[in-house]
Amino acid sequence: MTQLPEVEVLRKELEKDVVGKRVKDVTVKTAGVVGRHRTRPDFVKAVAGHKIESVTRRGTHLVLALDGGTALVVRLGSQGTFSRETATVEPGRYTQVVATFTTGGALHYVDPDKDGELFVVDSGDVLLLPELSTGAIDPLTDTFTWPSFSRQLKARKETLKKLLLDPGFIVGLGDVYSDEILWAAGLSGKRLTSTLSSQEVRRLYRAVQEVLYEAVKQGGTDVPDGSDSDPFDELAQGGYLKVYGRDGQPCARCRQPIVHRKLDSRTASYFCAQCQT
Repeated sequence: MTQLPEVEVLRKELEKDVVGKRVKDVTVKTAGVVGRHRTRPDFVKAVAGHKIESVTRRGTHLVLALDGGTALVVRLGSQGTFSRETATVEPGRYTQVVATFTTGGALHYVDPDKDGELFVVDSGDVLLLPELSTGAIDPLTDTFTWPSFSRQLKARKETLKKLLLDPGFIVGLGDVYSDEILWAAGLSGKRLTSTLSSQEVRRLYRAVQEVLYEAVKQGGTDVPDGSDSDPFDELAQGGYLKVYGRDGQPCARCRQPIVHRKLDSRTASYFCAQCQT
């Protein structure tokens, strides 16, 4: 699943590139990605002719406000993204939707796994969508204090790794950023949330914000969870991740080898056994 930093980076790019542009026409290759509409022409009719007025983010969903009181909601799926192209560029193999603009250029929705989704709703209904109103913490937009964070941690009584992977607690971390946060906080993913001291809660609280803001600053990472890509390909992930994908490499804090192990039957983690306790 495309995670929070990558969605925020994409939001900023779209805000710069497409706000104020009017959609001339829309082509849909795969009906499934617009499946909430009865037919592909229904989706095309809902988007074509409208101007994009803003691009915002709700958790890991993008919301493109259209003139006329509607909004295009985008769930990117595991590898979905957008690319700005000239109007004459042929859609690639994985391009599922193409929107051309009246002023030239086009926006391509690229989704290799076809597990993303685009749909149009009335603007007033956006906040009523259950998937956009989970109540989870969004560290890039929400103001949350460490005391309230501490109370939520102690109330959950789960392992840290499992909790950080729960999109109902914090949106959009996934394996990459949950491992990076735990390393930054110096905490083991096997620790129960109810056992954390006040100092450890503060460390985790700071790590959540610092890791995610740094990820946005770095442009996210192109290595998705479970990717077969070489985790040491500097071009792929920017070279800034401290622990994820670095099995056998020295820990940046204590120089002991990073390990990759299962924490339980379903969850594995990259971590430093020496300095994450």
